Amino acid sequence: MKKLLLFAISTYCICLNALAQADFEPKILILSPAAVTVSHLLEKAVNYQTVALQTKASSMPAGAQPGEAQQPANIKMMRASTIAFLKDISFEKQVSLYAQNYLTYRFYERFTNCLLLVSNKTSGGTRQSMQEIATEENVTYVLNFPKVSFYQQSGQKYCKLQVQLYDSQSNTLLLDKEYTGNSDNHGFEFTCEQGSLGCTINNTLALYSTDVLQAVASTNKTLVNERALAEKRAAYIASTVYLQKFDASLVKQVITAKDSSINLDDIYQCFYNADGTKFVAFFINTIDKKDAKPLLSIKGDKNVKVITQKKIGDKGYLDEAPQTNAYLVKGLKYQGKWYYEKTEVTYFDAPMPEDGKLDFLNNLQGWDYFAANSAEPGTVFWEGKLFERIKDKTKEPDWEKYKNMWAGEELENRPYIGMYELVANQLKADAETTRDAYNKDIIDNVLWPFYTKQVKARKNNMVALNIKPEYLTLIYSRKKEAIINPVKVTDANGIIKMRYFVLIPGTNEIYEWTYVKADELKTTDDREDPVNKTMGSVTKWNYSYKTLDDDVFWKEKVLLKEGGKYKYLTRIE
Repeated sequence: MKKLLLFAISTYCICLNALAQADFEPKILILSPAAVTVSHLLEKAVNYQTVALQTKASSMPAGAQPGEAQQPANIKMMRASTIAFLKDISFEKQVSLYAQNYLTYRFYERFTNCLLLVSNKTSGGTRQSMQEIATEENVTYVLNFPKVSFYQQSGQKYCKLQVQLYDSQSNTLLLDKEYTGNSDNHGFEFTCEQGSLGCTINNTLALYSTDVLQAVASTNKTLVNERALAEKRAAYIASTVYLQKFDASLVKQVITAKDSSINLDDIYQCFYNADGTKFVAFFINTIDKKDAKPLLSIKGDKNVKVITQKKIGDKGYLDEAPQTNAYLVKGLKYQGKWYYEKTEVTYFDAPMPEDGKLDFLNNLQGWDYFAANSAEPGTVFWEGKLFERIKDKTKEPDWEKYKNMWAGEELENRPYIGMYELVANQLKADAETTRDAYNKDIIDNVLWPFYTKQVKARKNNMVALNIKPEYLTLIYSRKKEAIINPVKVTDANGIIKMRYFVLIPGTNEIYEWTYVKADELKTTDDREDPVNKTMGSVTKWNYSYKTLDDDVFWKEKVLLKEGGKYKYLTRIE
């Protein structure tokens, strides 16, 4: 049960968005190392690093940076403290900077209003001194480094660091421990230069950061309250949701027998909305240890989650996946047709099958199953996170700021706005399949035979094709009035050019598009993709666009006629 509650708590805390609060949370002041010892073997290197850091700090731009005025108050305050700290930087003070950077990154995942400041103040490690600092600076926690020593032993560099975490709420030390990090590069999020002094600080941080995070989590009032609520919700799931009888007959009717990714024998719970037009079904299976595959060989499922006791840097992390595999299948009936999707695929370890079932079922805490701040079921589950609808991106508050980034997604989703994502995803997949079949038919039966015939006859200055048929790009609108096909062609002079041909569907007439200039390509040319560049100069398009639905472009720059003839299309015979 303890493992179940821990799983539920972590799931709940990760999924819950940080609440807007008047104050910053958590508020942590990170002090400078107090007593610093450097062995004579490293003195020269440490001094060199200090000079380099001071030189770099002195060249940093002063004053507000572009866009800083729009940043939240806590971000501006943290940056200001860092700038002030850098004015008196030294090598050992990187201990404080590294801590600020990494812990901010970790806390920001949960608290976007976190405040972690660095300070030139020091403390010898007495509780009274840290209490005074906490009161003066109005912070909840003080992260202190009373002692740090850098030394070399058997050719390896080390950093030994005393770490204290003071909690002003209880006037206690939550952490008081020494950690030692070497100069090896262990990779992943703590990557550093192998053998460097910086690695020793990095690796020490890797050791103590988890203890700091856990200490704050165990005393932070918001997280304490959330854990208490998560425990109540976990108890409700175990005593009520998990034990309720279920009828899986409808689920088994909806999921096709041809779908080999879902084993209907593995279903262990399911339930439906009031009118029986939506369902969620929970599946679980245990993988025999001898059949457990390496993580990187897991294929077929999208967005797979892996929960393991191993750390990502541990030896053998990728060699074997956890042996419990669970997933959710959600379905809904739309316009008389059932749609379903396998999702939330998770690999984790569970001591017993029942533990695994409860662990996975506890994901309901992050899927809007419960009413806000309550351990009772809510009313939004069937319109919540598992059944979200396609939103109109242009209505987003940040649309103007990110519209160039979101343009492709907005265009693709435009026909599906207001539709359930589950349905829209299937319709998109069906459209993709239809589009791929259409493209293949056009390429295999019209364009490629035409191009190869032209090359064989050396007509229209076409001597060789510098592309395979499967890599051809077809650009057209939903109306399919014309299809633009960029092709790399070698001419009689041995020059490779990107030429743009246009097929008029239904007539099989092929033209060369003259509105744009054939772009000469050089093997050493590393410029922007020529098709992106050319098409981008005449309309809004990139490879992410499924169709090009710019009516003005097609009418005025491709299919425009003068005197009954195309102005920008030259017939290729």
